[in-house]
Amino acid sequence: MSDITIHEGDQYTAIFHGGPFDGTTDTRTATSDALDDEITVFAELEGLQTAFVYRATAQRQVLDQISVEFELAPGESDPVDDLQDRGDRSGEFDRE
Repeated sequence: MSDITIHEGDQYTAIFHGGPFDGTTDTRTATSDALDDEITVFAELEGLQTAFVYRATAQRQVLDQISVEFELAPGESDPVDDLQDRGDRSGEFDRE
């Protein structure tokens, strides 16, 4: 994406857009000498562990602080019913 230099063990800030993590940030630790292009995060929805995939869209470095913007990739994430389509789930499990 850019010429930002990061090393394994360095920290950066992930900024999430879309999905259940919209508007939140997370301090992440680099696991290699490159920034993550993709992050999978998990949330519990209706009692199910649900995976959400976020893809890096932008990155910047101000002094020694690195931040990366991540956008939800709904087609690569676990399917989630729209709120209006969820219906009454107090009875049996009806999710496919």
